[in-house]
Amino acid sequence: MKVLLGLLAAASTLLSAGAALADSAADKAPLRLVTKIALPGIDGDFDHFTADVKGNRLFLAAEEHHTVEVFDLHSGKKLHSITGFDTPHSILYVPDANKLFVVDGGKGGSVQILNATTYAAQKSVKLSEDADALVYDSAAHILYVGNGGKEAGNDYSFVTAIDTNKDEKIGEIKLPSGNLEAMALQKQGSLMYVNMRDKNQIGVIDRKTNALVATWQLSKVLHNTPMVLDEPNHRLLIAGRKPGVFGVVSTDSGKELVSPPAADGVDDMSFDPATKMIYLACAEGSVNVFRQVRRRSLRGGRQRPHR
Repeated sequence: MKVLLGLLAAASTLLSAGAALADSAADKAPLRLVTKIALPGIDGDFDHFTADVKGNRLFLAAEEHHTVEVFDLHSGKKLHSITGFDTPHSILYVPDANKLFVVDGGKGGSVQILNATTYAAQKSVKLSEDADALVYDSAAHILYVGNGGKEAGNDYSFVTAIDTNKDEKIGEIKLPSGNLEAMALQKQGSLMYVNMRDKNQIGVIDRKTNALVATWQLSKVLHNTPMVLDEPNHRLLIAGRKPGVFGVVSTDSGKELVSPPAADGVDDMSFDPATKMIYLACAEGSVNVFRQVRRRSLRGGRQRPHR
C-alpha cells in the first residue's frame, strides 16, 4: 500500500552557516507531519501535483499506474481516478477555463486536455516522446512543455508552446540538449530558464523571439533537475540529483553563488517568498528544507518522514 504524505517535519540541522535570524520562530521545525493518505491498489512511482484550491481538489500523477488520482484537499478522501494515460508527468489546472492539462510522456508524447468537472478528454496536442516538465504563463495563456531528446532518439529537445484558450500548438523552440527538466518564467520580463540536465547547463530563452539567447554552464550542481525563479532577488534556485546539491545562480551573470549539500535524488522544489523557505523533495522519502537568510546566505535541514 502506497502512502501519500502530507506536510512533513524537518530537522533544524544546519547544512550551511547562515546568519542568525532575528525572529525566534526561525528555530522551529519548518514542516510537521499533519496526515497520511492511504492509496490502496496503486503501485509504482508518483510524479507531480496540481491543486484546485477553490474546488478543494488535489490532482496527482501516478505515472506507473497510468492514472491521475483526484483527492479532496481537506479530508484526503480519494474522489476519482482518471484513466487513459500512458505515463502522466506534469499537470496543470486552469481555473478560468476549467481545464486540466496532463503531460503524457509515453509513446508518442502529448498533452491531454480534459474537462476539469467531468474529467472527459477534450483534445490531445501531439508532442515528441519523453514529454515531461511544464511551465505556465498565466498572463499570456501559454503553456510551455519540454519534450523530445534522448528518449526520442535525438541529441536535441523541444520546448513546445501551447495556447490554452485555443488548445493549439503555437510554437516550438529547439534546444541542444537531450534531456530537458524544469523551467521557470520571468513575470516582469520575457525570459525563460530551462534546465538542460545532460549538459549541466541552464538555457536562457527570449519568449518574444523563441530564441536561445544564453547558455550558462554549471560546475557545482550536476544533473540539475528542479528549478524555481526568485525574480525580485535575481536568483535561480536549482538542485542536482547526484550528488545532491542545492544551488543558487545569479540571473544577472549566470554564475553559481552558493552550493550547499543536499540529499540525493531531488526531483522537485518549492519556494515560499513570504517565509523564505525552500523545500526539496528528495529520494528515499526525505525532504530538505533551506531558508533564504540573505541574498547569499542559506541554511537548511533534512528529516526522513515517519513511516
